[in-house]
Amino acid sequence: MSFTVNSFQQPIGLSLPDWQRRPLPERVTLNGQFCRLEPLSVERHGAQLWQAWSQAEDSRGWTYLSVGPFDNEADFISYITGAGQSADPFHFAVVDNASGKALGTLSLMRIDPANGSIEVGFVVFSPLLQRTVQATEAHFLLMKYAFEVLGYRRYEWKCDSLNGPSRRAALRFGFRFEGVFRQMGIYKGRTRDTAWFSITDGEWPLVKLAFESWLSPENMTNGVQRTGLAAIRDALSRQKSEPARRVDVRPLTADDREAWQALWQGYLTFYDAQISDNVTDLTWQRMLNEQEPVGGLGAFDEQGNMLGFTHFLYHRSTWSATQYCYLEDLFAAPQARGKGVGRALIEAVRQHAEANNSSRLYWHTHETNATAQTLYDKVAQKSGFIKYEKAV
Repeated sequence: MSFTVNSFQQPIGLSLPDWQRRPLPERVTLNGQFCRLEPLSVERHGAQLWQAWSQAEDSRGWTYLSVGPFDNEADFISYITGAGQSADPFHFAVVDNASGKALGTLSLMRIDPANGSIEVGFVVFSPLLQRTVQATEAHFLLMKYAFEVLGYRRYEWKCDSLNGPSRRAALRFGFRFEGVFRQMGIYKGRTRDTAWFSITDGEWPLVKLAFESWLSPENMTNGVQRTGLAAIRDALSRQKSEPARRVDVRPLTADDREAWQALWQGYLTFYDAQISDNVTDLTWQRMLNEQEPVGGLGAFDEQGNMLGFTHFLYHRSTWSATQYCYLEDLFAAPQARGKGVGRALIEAVRQHAEANNSSRLYWHTHETNATAQTLYDKVAQKSGFIKYEKAV
């Protein structure tokens, strides 16, 4: 989360003086290369959608939806009639450009114009649409409409936490996992834990570029991809970080206290942690004391602005004659993320550990911190061990 610091040195969200309430979705057609999204109409799409769903071998496609399955056309058409008249969710039909037939639906829902948040949901794709280029492009068209036409700042994806295909699709499209809301709902007589994902307007440019590259003629031939969407986005992300400003990493000094303090508060806020001022002061003193096994490094840009920090400590081990180095804290300022700061700090700690005859550098992160894990998976190996804690 982006933040600043107020006069009490408390981290607070950035000001949005020009923010205005966003408009509601309108009944417009969104055109793509392989498909188009049309406002759902029972007269125009009902029979085609029933025909598409009639080809399903079983009803597994409705398991994680709050509606369906439908045993007959009359009940299905009744559902489509109501969906077509709904303002929230606001349903679109996904129409294949080649055949001109509607093969599925999806919607914009939980529309919050005041806060600029909107969710894609009620994704009801028939077997004819699932796992096709049209299915992926449909999501891209709806995202683009939400961010660039309507001007929303947050685009959400939620699903039953047990719905593996939906969770994998969210990550493939570029959503970030935010956690699981336990026992959030009851549907079809069973409880539901809900997994939350999102894309923000700051992340949209990279997500958009990945979609456009994936859909380009150079990558897509007759609806068959050469390179996967996630792989393209990952490559673009690495390219984006290459021309980043120079990052200098050095030990923290007494003059860095104010800049470090601001980032430290942001770090604690991220993990919803409360640490007393006395412990914060003691941590700072220990890092500056060469007699202590605790160290601190800061990452700085060419103007001397602190972009991030890391704290680490050395300890003995019963498994080695040499000491181990534990990287306890790592944080990059929001505006510096994706620019190689975290990677530079980790490498600096590795070099420090090597110079101090340490045989192992290790760290851990929360299981929901998917963004950090994306970096860690590239620079280190997962040990497979699970961490437990017990108060003493």
